[in-house]
Amino acid sequence: MSANKFVLKHHQIEIDYIIGASSALPALTYKDGTTVKTYSPVQITTEDTSLGSLVSIPLLSSIDAGGDRFGFFLPELDVAAGETKRFTTVGVNERFSGPDSFPQLPPSWGCIEMHGTAQSVIVPLVAKPVPA
Repeated sequence: MSANKFVLKHHQIEIDYIIGASSALPALTYKDGTTVKTYSPVQITTEDTSLGSLVSIPLLSSIDAGGDRFGFFLPELDVAAGETKRFTTVGVNERFSGPDSFPQLPPSWGCIEMHGTAQSVIVPLVAKPVPA
């Protein structure tokens, strides 16, 4: 069974990603220290490559001033239900300028090694009610 739940870590960066989540639920949570951002499936870009799936998210985006994106490669892993498989991958951060940025700078990229776990889980179709 193909893994669909991934947890990736590098120092203060932690990513929790579930493939197949409903568009009404967060599919990816990005944490960097005290900063926490959540993304629905439509905010996540996934591209299949010969190296695995490249998953990317906008961290900071401005049409005029540029922004910051983060991406990571997910290998194709088969994991039996109830088991966890460990893997190592790479994360990539891109910073880019917009037309109103001063000074105009070329895009820059930085890479980090990430350690992760993969599982095959049942994905909920709706959010669980919060107990009162």
